[in-house]
Amino acid sequence: MLVFSPMEAYVIYPIFSLNFVINNVIFYLLLAGFLTLLLGKGIKKGNIISNNWGIISESLFRTILLMIENVVGPKMSIYLPLFYSIFHIVLFSNLLGLVPYSTTPTVELVMTLSIAFTLLMGLLLVGFLTHKLYLLAIFLPGGTPLALIPIMVALEVIAYIFRTISLGLRLAINLITGHLLLKVVIGFIWLGYIKGTSFFILAIPLILLTIFLSLEILIAYLQAYILIFITIITLKDVTMS
Repeated sequence: MLVFSPMEAYVIYPIFSLNFVINNVIFYLLLAGFLTLLLGKGIKKGNIISNNWGIISESLFRTILLMIENVVGPKMSIYLPLFYSIFHIVLFSNLLGLVPYSTTPTVELVMTLSIAFTLLMGLLLVGFLTHKLYLLAIFLPGGTPLALIPIMVALEVIAYIFRTISLGLRLAINLITGHLLLKVVIGFIWLGYIKGTSFFILAIPLILLTIFLSLEILIAYLQAYILIFITIITLKDVTMS
């Protein structure tokens, strides 16, 4: 099987259909969710020493917990299960795209924008339940002159909307560009190999491929981390006393 275009990895096609259709994007998103559940079961019952899955799970769990406690405060650790689950689903969705002939759910703008919109609207709801109409104060910078209040509120609302859009776009665009670059390099190496190019000549693009792959793994983690970090900062804004 040959891939003639790097964009072929982002073609959406149905896998099976019952009363509803499961396409390849939904399939890989469900697979990311399954891996999240698998990671959560890293420590087997009765074992004192954790296995490798458990060590990874505990490290990531601690990272997100400390992020919440340091930015918002220990009381907001009740939202840890939500942030922990979303972080892992996004992370595994990003990493699955590095597997040959697979797709990445988080390169679909409708997917990333939906995640960002749902998270930020949910945080606004939390802020409203906490502060009622006083929540509107987050859209009004301190010390604003009375005459500028309508303009500043409008600008802050627009900024919040664009924060939602940028949160989804950042995730999708970073993954699209990185994955496309990887697939172009892989296609170049494969074409050179089938054309009989010497291995010593192909060694340079193979080294570049290894570097790119390492960077993509790092980017897959960082994009999931940034998504949760910005969400936690927003949680701090809407729940401030």
